[in-house]
Order: sequence, then structure tokens, then C-alpha cells
Amino acid sequence: MDTKNWEGEHPELRMSKPISSWVAALCCALLALLWTSAAWAERRVALVVGNSQYKNSNLVLFNPKNDAEDVAASLRSLGFEVILSIDASRRDFDLAMTQFARVATYADTALFYYAGHALQHQGQNYLMPTDAELQDEISLRYEMVSLDDVRAGLERAGGVKIMILDACRNNPMLDRLKRRMTGMTRDVTAVRGLARIAGAQGEVVAYATAADQVAADGSGRNSPFTAALLKRLAEAGLEIGTMFRRVAADVTEQTKGQQHPELLISLISEYYLNQNDRPVWERIKDAADLAAFRDFIDRFPSSPRASDARYRLQMLEREPVASQSPQRSRDEDQRAKAEAERQKQQMTLAPPVPPPTKQSAPMTQEQACKRDEERLAGLRASQARDEVVRFEHELGCERLRPQVVRLRESISAEGERGRREGAQQFQAEEPRSTADIGLQKPERDTLARNAPPLIPQEQICKRDEERLTRLRASPARDEVIRFERELGCERLRPQVVRLRESILAEGEGGDREAVQRRQAEQPRPTAAAGPQNPERDASARVVPSSIPQEQICKRDEERLTRLRASPARDEVIRFEHELGCERLRPQVVRLRESLGAN
Repeated sequence: MDTKNWEGEHPELRMSKPISSWVAALCCALLALLWTSAAWAERRVALVVGNSQYKNSNLVLFNPKNDAEDVAASLRSLGFEVILSIDASRRDFDLAMTQFARVATYADTALFYYAGHALQHQGQNYLMPTDAELQDEISLRYEMVSLDDVRAGLERAGGVKIMILDACRNNPMLDRLKRRMTGMTRDVTAVRGLARIAGAQGEVVAYATAADQVAADGSGRNSPFTAALLKRLAEAGLEIGTMFRRVAADVTEQTKGQQHPELLISLISEYYLNQNDRPVWERIKDAADLAAFRDFIDRFPSSPRASDARYRLQMLEREPVASQSPQRSRDEDQRAKAEAERQKQQMTLAPPVPPPTKQSAPMTQEQACKRDEERLAGLRASQARDEVVRFEHELGCERLRPQVVRLRESISAEGERGRREGAQQFQAEEPRSTADIGLQKPERDTLARNAPPLIPQEQICKRDEERLTRLRASPARDEVIRFERELGCERLRPQVVRLRESILAEGEGGDREAVQRRQAEQPRPTAAAGPQNPERDASARVVPSSIPQEQICKRDEERLTRLRASPARDEVIRFEHELGCERLRPQVVRLRESLGAN
């Protein structure tokens, strides 16, 4: 057959060749994209077993089936690949364990959950399949599932290994087994409950009740332990140790102290089962959306990023909002055009008149920061203490406050030393007045005894430290502001400033009144201050530009990482004083507070 003639009779086949090539290329690209995404994603696998319907009718439980199904659904919502086995016989248990051991190999997280009967014998823990019959010690070894076999499957994971045992439920067969084993072995005293196991590195073991005790099956859909576990798994941003401690508190409260869950944890770093807050935070952290941050705080109150969200929300609420509606913009454009036309007509009939003064638009945060950076550069060149103090009260860019505080502290320290040296020199060189010369020696001695003594600087600092301690216990805003004005120990000023800033969020209106009172009480510059110094202005203009904020934040992030690895409290406090990246301050404060008890 002639191929050319055959293709001529069927032209649709010639058109299908490029289409097929295009579809094949698209499929390859999609497969490559999916493979790349899966390679970077965290692998989480779980085996969930719930045994309710035991072959022996005396051992039937009501809740393990519900517990296992609910836990499996919760883990799937958290990104786990779940193997679920309900009412598992010994063979079902072995098949499920074989499948789990394969998929757990090199996984980032491997989790095992069991609900049903379990017991211990001679320090070894056993899980009970539905077809097991407890007759003697031999049935323990060959009909039960050893917990060591489960741990062997978990050990194949390369990351975190989690074992949750809601077992040790009341088993009426244990007493009969104990009677049969009497005389056959020396150790038959501990068969109820589970024994404690030695934890390996990177492993978390959670028990529904204390060692050698029995856990309640519960009267509702779930057991008390699993009900509390499901509640806490739904809270995003809970570190796994904190999560299980809250589960234990819930169970103890629900059972009125009759059941006490235990936790064995051996992790070096923090781990989070529910990380649903992380993608939401990554999406909104650099935005300026007030509603997004409020929604994040409401949805994830337990997240470690909730404090950062509150801080960002406070900073955004302080920034001036300069937004106009489109209709208002069009009206202003029309008024501007009408004014320009009117002025053009007047210029043809009358002498030109000066244009009307244009009102300046509200200053944005970036403009305020740029203005304050230029003013800070000039003050670093001149180092006039009164100007620096006034600049600190009028500062509009909060991320520059640590630099202004350090500049004021450095000038205060130098000024204090200069004043002490000047006072000593003045007292040494001051001539006696004629009135003192005319006094007799007894009269001069009386005046010297009655003169008030000078308070040493150490006593002043001690007095201010005691007052600061009382204010921290009951931080009244007006008292803190008054204390800041009356402060005599300059090395305490940074702490007083941070205390005053920490209570600003309690009322923005009260903050403005306090700032206005401080500005009204400070002396204002007058015209008698003299002409400006051209040399100082020139030196201010040649001051090199400050380090970009991105570099400051990158430097502070690296330093914060090192401090978290070796958290020395003095180094953390020094870092907090020298911090230049304000968005890291909540994390530094939490790190310093965590070291407060040391």
C-alpha cells in the first residue's frame, strides 16, 4: 500500500502526530514537577490499630474502633500517609506491620497508635490481637504482638519516631492467667498495665496511663485519652511536648485524678505535629493586611508565631493610613483643573499672583524613617545631648529607637564623667568667699555639719533599681513616665524606656497624652540659641549612609541562631540592647524570658 496516498486519504492522522508529541511533553513536565514537589515535602507515615471485637466475648471493648478511625482521619488532615487496621488478628497485625516497616524506611516522621488490650510480663510489653487466647506463658510469646517488634519498625524511619499507646484497658482474663502461671514462673506479680521502656534518641512514647495502671475505655465515643488527643491535635502550632502535657492535664481533670498519662520524650529540637499555621504565616508575614493578622491570631492562638502576629498588628495600627477613594481623587483632579484654568484667565488680565500654598500630604512610614535617619546621622556628628533626648521623644521610626537609645546612653556616660571631673576641679580651685573668710572657725564648722551631704551615685542607682522593681510589679503608666523624668541612674534608662514602651499598647490615646506632657515639660529651642554651625552641618552631610535594614536583620538573625544554640543569659541581654532589627524583638524577648529562672 502507498503510505503517501493513504495519508492523503486520511489527513486527520497527519495532524494527530504533532498533537501527540505536545501531549507527551506536557505529561513529562507535570511528572517532573510532581516528583520535585514530593522530594522536597516532609514524608509522614502512620500505622493506626484499633481492636474492639475480640474472639473472647469477655474481652470486647466499645471505643477502640472509634478511637482508631478518628485518629486516622486527624492524622490524614495533618499530611500523614495512614495504614489503618481495625480488629486486627495476629496475621492482620503482622501484615500491617510489614507494610508499615517498608513505607517507614527513611521517613521524616513515623507514628504508631494502638487502642485495645495490652499487658506486661517480666518487663516485656505485649499488644493483644483479636484472636489471641491467654492460656499460659507460651501464649504470651506466640499469640501476642511484642512491642519490641513495633519499635523495630519505627526504627527504620530516619526522623522523629512517635508511639502512642491507649492500651492497658481492663482485661478480665489477666486474673485467670495469673492463677494458671502461679508455680510455673517466679515473676507473675506484674501483668496489668505496661512497663516503662527505655527511650531511644529521636523517640516520643505517650502512655494513656501510668506504668502498671489500667486506662479507662470511656462512656462516650472515645476513651478519655483519645478524646483529649484529638482535641489537641486540632490546635496548630503546639510543640509535641507541650501538646502531650496538655493532653495529660485534660485526662487527669476528666477522670478526676484516677488516670495519669505519662510521656517519654527524647528529642533535641522542637517538633510540631500540626503545622497548618506555617503556610498561612508565610503568606501574610510580609503583608500590611490588618484583617489577615487578626484572623491568624483568632485561628491559631497556640502558634509560636501568634506573638509575632500581635506585634505586626500593633505596628500596622500605629502607622498613618493615607488612602483615598477613586471618586475623591477624580473630584480633586477636576478642582485642580478648574483652578488652573481660572489662574490662566487671571494672568491675561492681571499681574501674576503667587500660587496657593499646597498642603503637604501625610508623611508615610518610609518618609518618616528616611527623615529620622538623616537627623540621626547629624546628631552622631554633633552629639548634643539635649538634641538627642528631644529626638528620642519625637522619634517617628520605631526601628531606629535602639540606635537612638545607645547614642543617648553613650553621651550620658561621657557627660556624667565630665560633670564629675568638672565638679572635682571646681571644688579644688574655687576660692573662698569673703563671707566664709569673715566667719569664725566654729561658725564654719557648724555650716559644714548642717550642709546636706552629696548622695553617691551607687546609692542613687540602688534607689532607682528598687523603684523600678516596684513599677514592674504594678506597671502604672503615669508612674513609669514620672519615674523616667526623675531617673538619676542613667544606666537604668534603657530598662525604663522598654518598660514604658511595653505598656503603650494598653491605650493609644493615653500614650499620646503622655508624649504631649513630656514634650510640653521639656525646654523648647529658642531663637537665642545662636546661628547654626556650618561646619557641623557639613560634617553631618558627609556622614556615611547607615547599613541597609536587610543586612542588619540578616546579621541579627545569624546572631540569634548562635544564641539559641548556646543561650548565655548575659549575651542574650546584651543582644537585646544592641538589636537593630525590630521584627526579631519578640523572639529575643521570649528567649530572654525563657532564661529568666537560670
